[in-house]
Amino acid sequence: MFVGHYGAAYLLKKRFSQVPLWSLFVSVQLVDILTFVLVPLGIERIVYKPVPNPFLRTSLEYVPYSHSLSSNVIIALAVFLISYKLAGKAWALALLIGSVSHWFLDCLVHVGDIPLFFDSCKVGFGLWRFSRTGFLLETAFLILASLYFLRGSDKIRRHVILIVVLVAGYMAMFLAPQAEGTPTQASVMSLTLYAVFAGLAYWAERSKPKQQTSALQPEVQDNHS
Repeated sequence: MFVGHYGAAYLLKKRFSQVPLWSLFVSVQLVDILTFVLVPLGIERIVYKPVPNPFLRTSLEYVPYSHSLSSNVIIALAVFLISYKLAGKAWALALLIGSVSHWFLDCLVHVGDIPLFFDSCKVGFGLWRFSRTGFLLETAFLILASLYFLRGSDKIRRHVILIVVLVAGYMAMFLAPQAEGTPTQASVMSLTLYAVFAGLAYWAERSKPKQQTSALQPEVQDNHS
C-alpha cells in the first residue's frame, strides 16, 4: 500500500491534533523507510518482476527486520518509548498507532509476502491482484480520510494541493510502463519521495507569517493632520 498509509495519517491527525502531520507521514511509512535503507545495505532483499500489474512488480523476498509483524511491533514500541520520552503521551500514542498500522494495511493488499514472525508464515489478502480495484479503493480511502480531517480546517487549499500531489504520484506509478532498474535505485527514489511528501505535509499545516503594520504609518498620519 502507498497513499492509503497517508489516509491513516490524516485520521490520526484528526484525533491527535497537536501532533504535526509531517511526523505522522513519517510514522505510517517508517516500515518502508527502513526497508529502503536495509535493501541497499544488502540486509534485506526486494525483487522486481516484469509483469503487467504494476502492484505485483515488487516482491518482498526477504524483509524480516522491517515488514514482519513481529518486527513491526518492536519498531512501534521503540517509537513509542522514544516519543514518550521526548514529546509526551500524545505524540507517543499517535506515532505508535501510525507505525503499527503499516503492517495491517499492507496485509490487505500484498500477495502472500508479508511475514508474521521475521521470515516465516507469510500472508496477504491480495487485493493488489485486482489492480484497478486496489487503486480506486486506496485512493478513495486517502480522499475520504483527508476530507474528514479537513472539516473545520482553515488550511484547506494547501492540503488539497498535497492530496493532489499524492494522488498524481500514485497514478503515475500505476500507469508507468515496465522499466528496468536496480533495487538500490528504487530505494533512493522511494526515500526521496517520502522526504518530499513529509516536507509537503509540514508546509500544508504551517501558519502563514502575519503581515506587520509599518511603525511609520501613525507618524505619517499625524503629519497630515
